Amino acid sequence: MRIFVLMLIGMTILYSEFNLASGIQVGRTRVIYDENKKEVALPLTNKETELPWLIQSWTDTGDGKTRGPFIITPPLFRLDPQKEQNLRITWSGQALPQDRESLFYLNIRTIPAQAKEQEDQNVLRLIYKTRLKLFWRPSGLQGSPLEACKNLHFSRHADQLLITNNGAFYSVFDSLRLGGKALPQADMVAPQQTAQFNLPAGVSGQQVSWHCISDYGSATEKFTASLT
Repeated sequence: MRIFVLMLIGMTILYSEFNLASGIQVGRTRVIYDENKKEVALPLTNKETELPWLIQSWTDTGDGKTRGPFIITPPLFRLDPQKEQNLRITWSGQALPQDRESLFYLNIRTIPAQAKEQEDQNVLRLIYKTRLKLFWRPSGLQGSPLEACKNLHFSRHADQLLITNNGAFYSVFDSLRLGGKALPQADMVAPQQTAQFNLPAGVSGQQVSWHCISDYGSATEKFTASLT
Protein backbone atom coordinates (compact mmCIF):
# COMPACT_ATOMS: atom_id res chain seq x y z
CA MET A 1 0.00 0.00 0.00
CA ARG A 2 1.31 3.43 -0.91
CA ILE A 3 1.33 6.14 1.74
CA PHE A 4 1.75 9.76 0.79
CA VAL A 5 2.53 12.43 3.36
CA LEU A 6 1.90 15.95 2.14
CA MET A 7 3.95 18.77 3.61
CA LEU A 8 3.11 22.41 2.88
CA ILE A 9 6.15 24.66 2.76
CA GLY A 10 5.73 28.44 2.62
CA MET A 11 8.41 30.22 0.63
CA THR A 12 9.51 33.85 0.82
CA ILE A 13 10.94 35.05 -2.47
CA LEU A 14 14.37 36.66 -2.06
CA TYR A 15 15.90 36.56 -5.52
CA SER A 16 14.81 37.50 -9.02
CA GLU A 17 14.85 33.87 -10.13
CA PHE A 18 13.97 31.27 -7.53
CA ASN A 19 14.12 27.49 -7.71
CA LEU A 20 11.64 25.39 -5.76
CA ALA A 21 13.79 22.36 -4.90
CA SER A 22 15.38 22.62 -8.37
CA GLY A 23 11.90 22.32 -9.84
CA ILE A 24 9.80 25.37 -10.68
CA GLN A 25 11.56 28.66 -11.31
CA VAL A 26 9.55 31.85 -10.76
CA GLY A 27 10.64 34.66 -13.05
CA ARG A 28 10.15 37.61 -10.67
CA THR A 29 10.03 38.36 -6.96
CA ARG A 30 7.04 40.71 -7.15
CA VAL A 31 4.32 41.68 -9.58
CA ILE A 32 3.60 45.31 -10.52
CA TYR A 33 0.21 45.71 -12.18
CA ASP A 34 -0.12 49.11 -13.85
CA GLU A 35 -3.76 50.10 -14.26
CA ASN A 36 -3.36 50.85 -17.97
CA LYS A 37 -2.16 47.32 -18.75
CA LYS A 38 -4.55 44.73 -20.11
CA GLU A 39 -2.70 41.93 -18.30
CA VAL A 40 0.62 41.06 -16.68
CA ALA A 41 2.56 37.88 -17.45
CA LEU A 42 4.66 35.98 -14.91
CA PRO A 43 6.91 33.27 -16.38
CA LEU A 44 7.28 29.89 -14.68
CA THR A 45 9.89 27.37 -15.82
CA ASN A 46 10.16 23.68 -14.95
CA LYS A 47 13.90 23.07 -14.50
CA GLU A 48 13.43 19.34 -14.00
CA THR A 49 14.73 17.05 -16.74
CA GLU A 50 12.22 14.22 -16.22
CA LEU A 51 9.23 15.04 -14.02
CA PRO A 52 6.28 17.37 -14.68
CA TRP A 53 4.81 19.59 -11.95
CA LEU A 54 1.22 20.57 -11.20
CA ILE A 55 0.78 24.34 -10.76
CA GLN A 56 -2.14 26.06 -9.03
CA SER A 57 -2.33 29.86 -8.65
CA TRP A 58 -4.66 32.43 -7.07
CA THR A 59 -4.58 35.85 -5.42
CA ASP A 60 -5.76 37.05 -2.02
CA THR A 61 -6.13 40.34 -0.19
CA GLY A 62 -3.54 39.54 2.48
CA ASP A 63 -5.61 37.54 4.95
CA GLY A 64 -5.00 34.29 3.09
CA LYS A 65 -8.74 33.76 2.59
CA THR A 66 -10.38 36.59 0.63
CA ARG A 67 -9.69 36.32 -3.08
CA GLY A 68 -8.13 39.32 -4.79
CA PRO A 69 -9.71 41.14 -7.78
CA PHE A 70 -7.60 39.34 -10.36
CA ILE A 71 -8.13 36.45 -12.75
CA ILE A 72 -5.22 34.03 -13.15
CA THR A 73 -4.97 32.11 -16.42
CA PRO A 74 -4.47 29.20 -16.35
CA PRO A 75 -5.42 28.70 -12.68
CA LEU A 76 -4.38 25.02 -12.72
CA PHE A 77 -2.10 23.31 -15.22
CA ARG A 78 0.66 20.78 -15.75
CA LEU A 79 4.13 22.06 -16.58
CA ASP A 80 6.28 19.50 -18.36
CA PRO A 81 10.06 19.17 -17.89
CA GLN A 82 12.19 21.93 -19.42
CA LYS A 83 9.09 23.89 -20.44
CA GLU A 84 7.99 27.45 -19.67
CA GLN A 85 4.47 28.75 -19.13
CA ASN A 86 3.27 32.27 -18.38
CA LEU A 87 0.73 32.98 -15.69
CA ARG A 88 -1.48 35.71 -17.13
CA ILE A 89 -2.87 38.05 -14.48
CA THR A 90 -5.88 40.18 -15.39
CA TRP A 91 -7.53 42.81 -13.19
CA SER A 92 -11.25 42.12 -12.78
CA GLY A 93 -12.15 45.82 -12.90
CA GLN A 94 -13.17 46.00 -9.23
CA ALA A 95 -13.00 49.56 -7.90
CA LEU A 96 -9.73 50.27 -6.08
CA PRO A 97 -8.22 53.47 -4.59
CA GLN A 98 -6.93 55.83 -7.27
CA ASP A 99 -4.65 57.93 -5.06
CA ARG A 100 -2.30 55.15 -3.91
CA GLU A 101 -1.09 51.63 -4.60
CA SER A 102 -3.05 48.63 -3.35
CA LEU A 103 -1.33 45.46 -2.16
CA PHE A 104 -2.46 41.91 -2.88
CA TYR A 105 -0.69 38.55 -2.86
CA LEU A 106 -0.14 36.02 -5.62
CA ASN A 107 0.00 32.41 -4.41
CA ILE A 108 1.66 29.68 -6.46
CA ARG A 109 1.26 26.10 -5.25
CA THR A 110 3.49 23.52 -6.95
CA ILE A 111 3.26 19.74 -6.66
CA PRO A 112 5.88 17.43 -8.23
CA ALA A 113 4.82 14.32 -10.10
CA GLN A 114 5.71 10.90 -8.76
CA ALA A 115 8.48 8.99 -10.50
CA LYS A 116 7.46 5.59 -11.89
CA GLU A 117 10.00 3.74 -9.76
CA GLN A 118 8.31 5.17 -6.64
CA GLU A 119 4.81 3.93 -7.45
CA ASP A 120 5.03 1.00 -5.02
CA GLN A 121 6.93 2.85 -2.32
CA ASN A 122 5.98 4.96 0.65
CA VAL A 123 6.85 8.45 -0.50
CA LEU A 124 7.08 11.82 1.21
CA ARG A 125 5.77 14.37 -1.27
CA LEU A 126 6.41 18.06 -0.77
CA ILE A 127 3.88 20.69 -1.78
CA TYR A 128 5.52 24.09 -2.17
CA LYS A 129 3.62 27.33 -1.81
CA THR A 130 5.22 30.56 -2.97
CA ARG A 131 3.68 33.91 -2.03
CA LEU A 132 4.56 37.06 -3.97
CA LYS A 133 3.48 40.64 -3.39
CA LEU A 134 1.22 41.99 -6.14
CA PHE A 135 1.04 45.79 -6.30
CA TRP A 136 -1.86 47.34 -8.19
CA ARG A 137 -0.65 50.75 -9.36
CA PRO A 138 -3.19 53.33 -10.57
CA SER A 139 -2.20 55.53 -13.48
CA GLY A 140 -1.32 59.14 -12.78
CA LEU A 141 0.21 58.73 -9.32
CA GLN A 142 2.53 61.54 -8.30
CA GLY A 143 6.17 60.74 -7.58
CA SER A 144 7.80 57.32 -7.78
CA PRO A 145 8.48 54.33 -5.50
CA LEU A 146 12.08 55.51 -5.08
CA GLU A 147 10.98 58.98 -4.01
CA ALA A 148 8.49 57.51 -1.54
CA CYS A 149 11.27 55.40 -0.03
CA LYS A 150 13.75 58.28 0.10
CA ASN A 151 11.26 60.63 1.81
CA LEU A 152 10.17 58.37 4.67
CA HIS A 153 9.98 60.04 8.09
CA PHE A 154 11.16 58.34 11.29
CA SER A 155 10.40 59.06 14.93
CA ARG A 156 10.62 57.18 18.20
CA HIS A 157 8.02 56.83 20.92
CA ALA A 158 9.29 54.87 23.92
CA ASP A 159 10.25 51.43 22.58
CA GLN A 160 8.57 51.86 19.20
CA LEU A 161 9.85 53.16 15.89
CA LEU A 162 7.26 55.10 13.89
CA ILE A 163 7.71 55.32 10.12
CA THR A 164 5.52 57.64 8.05
CA ASN A 165 5.10 57.21 4.31
CA ASN A 166 3.54 60.30 2.73
CA GLY A 167 3.95 58.94 -0.79
CA ALA A 168 1.52 57.06 -3.00
CA PHE A 169 3.66 53.89 -3.22
CA TYR A 170 4.45 51.06 -0.83
CA SER A 171 7.93 51.14 0.69
CA VAL A 172 9.21 47.61 1.32
CA PHE A 173 12.48 47.42 3.22
CA ASP A 174 15.47 45.39 2.14
CA SER A 175 17.20 46.49 5.36
CA LEU A 176 16.67 49.07 8.10
CA ARG A 177 19.02 50.16 10.88
CA LEU A 178 18.69 52.49 13.83
CA GLY A 179 21.94 53.53 15.49
CA GLY A 180 23.69 50.80 13.50
CA LYS A 181 21.36 48.10 14.87
CA ALA A 182 19.46 46.03 12.29
CA LEU A 183 15.66 45.97 12.63
CA PRO A 184 14.56 42.90 10.64
CA GLN A 185 10.99 43.09 11.96
CA ALA A 186 10.41 46.33 10.02
CA ASP A 187 9.10 45.03 6.71
CA MET A 188 7.13 47.73 4.88
CA VAL A 189 5.04 50.88 5.16
CA ALA A 190 1.81 51.37 3.23
CA PRO A 191 1.27 54.60 1.26
CA GLN A 192 -0.11 57.55 3.23
CA GLN A 193 0.20 55.55 6.45
CA THR A 194 2.34 55.39 9.59
CA ALA A 195 3.64 51.98 10.68
CA GLN A 196 4.85 51.13 14.18
CA PHE A 197 7.55 48.57 14.95
CA ASN A 198 8.74 47.39 18.35
CA LEU A 199 12.39 48.10 19.04
CA PRO A 200 14.58 45.42 20.61
CA ALA A 201 16.16 46.18 23.96
CA GLY A 202 19.30 48.25 23.87
CA VAL A 203 18.64 50.07 20.61
CA SER A 204 19.72 53.70 20.80
CA GLY A 205 20.90 56.51 18.57
CA GLN A 206 19.28 59.03 16.26
CA GLN A 207 20.56 57.95 12.86
CA VAL A 208 18.42 55.76 10.60
CA SER A 209 19.71 54.08 7.44
CA TRP A 210 17.71 51.95 5.04
CA HIS A 211 17.40 50.32 1.64
CA CYS A 212 14.06 49.59 -0.03
CA ILE A 213 13.31 46.89 -2.59
CA SER A 214 12.81 48.19 -6.12
CA ASP A 215 10.21 47.10 -8.68
CA TYR A 216 12.85 44.72 -10.05
CA GLY A 217 13.47 42.99 -6.71
CA SER A 218 16.88 44.54 -6.05
CA ALA A 219 17.94 46.83 -3.21
CA THR A 220 17.84 50.57 -3.78
CA GLU A 221 20.64 52.92 -2.87
CA LYS A 222 21.19 53.60 0.81
CA PHE A 223 19.21 56.43 2.42
CA THR A 224 19.84 58.05 5.78
CA ALA A 225 17.88 60.35 8.08
CA SER A 226 17.69 61.41 11.70
CA LEU A 227 14.80 60.75 14.05
CA THR A 228 12.40 63.67 14.30
